[in-house]
Amino acid sequence: MPSYEYKTLDVDTGMFGGSSVPIDELNDLGEAGWEVVAPITENSGQTAGLILQREV
Repeated sequence: MPSYEYKTLDVDTGMFGGSSVPIDELNDLGEAGWEVVAPITENSGQTAGLILQREV
């Protein structure tokens, strides 16, 4: 059975409802074996972060 490690990545939620996903950072993390598995949402439904995992 595989084992995983997890981390979170903050997403900049703008004042006017927009979210800014850090694409360059996600690309770097993807090259290091990380993949996004779930969003972290605020009560408003806006994405505030991402949960990432990679196999250890």
